[in-house]
Amino acid sequence: MNHEYFSYSQGLRMTNSAFDKLFGARPRKPESLVTQREMDLARSIQVITEEVMMKMVQHAHEETGLKKLCMAGGVALNCVANGRILREGPFEDLWIQPAAGDAGGAVGIALAIWHRYLGKERVSPEKAGTWQSQRSVSRNGLPLYTDGMKGSYLGPRDTSEEIERFLKERNLPYQKYSRAELPNVVADLLANEKVIGLHQGRMEFGPRALGGRSIIGDPRSAAMQSIMNLKIKYRESFRPFAPSVTREHAAEWFDMDYESPYMLLVADVLEQHRTRLKPEEQKLWGIEKLNVKRSEIPAVTHVDYSARIQTVRRETNPLYWDIIEAFRQKTGCPIIVNTSFNVRGEPIVCTPEDSYRCFMRTEMDYLVLENCVLDKRAQPKFEAGTDWRKEFSLD
Repeated sequence: MNHEYFSYSQGLRMTNSAFDKLFGARPRKPESLVTQREMDLARSIQVITEEVMMKMVQHAHEETGLKKLCMAGGVALNCVANGRILREGPFEDLWIQPAAGDAGGAVGIALAIWHRYLGKERVSPEKAGTWQSQRSVSRNGLPLYTDGMKGSYLGPRDTSEEIERFLKERNLPYQKYSRAELPNVVADLLANEKVIGLHQGRMEFGPRALGGRSIIGDPRSAAMQSIMNLKIKYRESFRPFAPSVTREHAAEWFDMDYESPYMLLVADVLEQHRTRLKPEEQKLWGIEKLNVKRSEIPAVTHVDYSARIQTVRRETNPLYWDIIEAFRQKTGCPIIVNTSFNVRGEPIVCTPEDSYRCFMRTEMDYLVLENCVLDKRAQPKFEAGTDWRKEFSLD
């Protein structure tokens, strides 16, 4: 990169005035109209990024002759490029560190201390049983697959008793369900197009919510993307959401029979689930294309029929898998919408208090705190104090 045109290394902006001059205008202001110029710039940068990454991958393979590739660094969060590397690259297996940006350095530091300072033996993934080829012998109809990050659920967790104590101390009404009942209760709400804040298990490590601290919805709803953006996330309506799909059914809906536990791979929705565009819809251009229903799961389908996929295994996150499976049994669709449990400018929620505050400050319908379900309509009046839409800028 020619740093005459960029200022991120010494300032708060990605590009500088030289970049503005080269491309004939200053950067678009947040929440202003997106023009063809911004779309062209974004597309061009993406194409070049993919080209460079594909060349780097090819070179690494030629130099090493190895069959497995691990990726980290902020650019490894580029899901579209990662999908191309998986489909078109020379490696048999691909693994991407779930906190691939700067935060992932914590894993490297821990490993360095473990091996260099404490002198612990380095054990290969194959020997330790923490990496099984996705093309190895199947078990229960699925290829064997585990990794040392174990779903990236490495954060804190509140017990059901602690959550109930939190709710009772504040006199917050809730309905408690057994572990066996809960998946069907949540699936029923999803099938009725309710938006749910899901707080269960340990918090995720990394930038993606993976079913521990997630906002979930029905992907079949054509309005769900806009509703979740404008009424819950308070951001531009065009921003896409990801599908969480049970690993067993991923290949039935997407052009990908592979693990994507950390929501870091993009693949196309299969042809049989797409919606044929009308002649007048095919003539639309730019932002106008976003309002066109493109598949049976429009809330998670991009304009090019792709989707950023999270595959879910029961052994990694049993409750989340059971919720999706219960939704499949009710609707025939093994997919739900998944976005991070926060609003713009805020980190993902961590504690029950964080989750309740976000729930009440937005237009979510229900909140699930472990096995306690809260209905927004039954909650006491909440004094927000500030308007998040004015308090936090777009990320």
